[in-house]
Amino acid sequence: MKLDLRKEFAEIYSYLVDRVHRFDPEKNDGPGDGGPVSFIEVGFEYDQAAWVVVVFDTRPDMEPDGEWNSHIEGQALQRPTWLEAGEAIYERPVTLIQLDGSEQALEVGTELAEPLGELLKSVLLRARSEGVFARLPKTRDCEIGVEHQNGVYSWPAYDDRKKENLA
Repeated sequence: MKLDLRKEFAEIYSYLVDRVHRFDPEKNDGPGDGGPVSFIEVGFEYDQAAWVVVVFDTRPDMEPDGEWNSHIEGQALQRPTWLEAGEAIYERPVTLIQLDGSEQALEVGTELAEPLGELLKSVLLRARSEGVFARLPKTRDCEIGVEHQNGVYSWPAYDDRKKENLA
């Protein structure tokens, strides 16, 4: 089984750009009551339902508290290849094709949250560097972050917030 992270990156990046362009603070299905975005959360799950979701948090006193989990339905991008890899890794090795084209063989039983979380982090950082978030109504200290639904992976570490993760 091979999982091509280059293809995953392209599809998720496109989904993120679309979510940002369609954002309407008055119709936001995310934590908060409208207004500027204080946190852009990318949540994911791979071994039961396999999806990625972008949730806009407009709470002025936002904390990374997992509230995004209440806003998945109807917004998630399904990732069937993640589900396939998540099932396969318990029986046989899975090969990741990295963003640079190199291959990384993962042993049976390897936790996939780390490489998938790092993939999502790279999507967010590329979007930031390419100005995707520039047109989004956001607070001065708006943060970006990634979290696995069960907390197996998260970026940034809580103590490192507002260092490298400002939008």
